[in-house]
Amino acid sequence: MKLVAAKKERCKPPRKQNGQGVGPRRIDGAALDVRTAAAFCGWSEKQMRGYIERHLVPFRRLGSRIVVLRSELETFLVGLPGCTPAEAKANQEARRE
Repeated sequence: MKLVAAKKERCKPPRKQNGQGVGPRRIDGAALDVRTAAAFCGWSEKQMRGYIERHLVPFRRLGSRIVVLRSELETFLVGLPGCTPAEAKANQEARRE
């Protein structure tokens, strides 16, 4: 007599009702979810989650959901060290001379 292990079936989410949106559930506007914020910065979602976990980027919590405000993220990116466009243009002109 052989014993066969029963396969556990994964619960499926409820079907969407008529009129509900289809596709991925994402926030994109004044507030961004982690995936959209990562794409905005050009980072992977895993990298963005690591920065959030270490409190290296500004974020908020909406219940259990992580939300990044677009204005704060833009301010954060502008404040990073590096070269501004005006400095880059001046450096290019200086190299031509």
